[in-house]
Amino acid sequence: MQRAKVVGTLWLSSAIEDIRGFKILILKDLSSSKGGYFLAVDTVQAGVGDEVFTVSGSAARQSEATKNSVSDTAIVAIIDRVNEENI
Repeated sequence: MQRAKVVGTLWLSSAIEDIRGFKILILKDLSSSKGGYFLAVDTVQAGVGDEVFTVSGSAARQSEATKNSVSDTAIVAIIDRVNEENI
């Protein structure tokens, strides 16, 4: 599971059937100090600027929306607030 920020949208001119209809977003990793970028299918209608919660691997294909997807990472929640007082 990772916390990330949506920084962009990836547009596809052609795709296999299993990912057609998904919005693919570009995410900046907020879970590590490296802060790399990665892609994920959007299942919750996230947008640029949103902080999101993602799952990867087989967990990304456990929802009804993604069970036939070839995606390795899926956005499963939009984060409204984070309490970091005790970290």
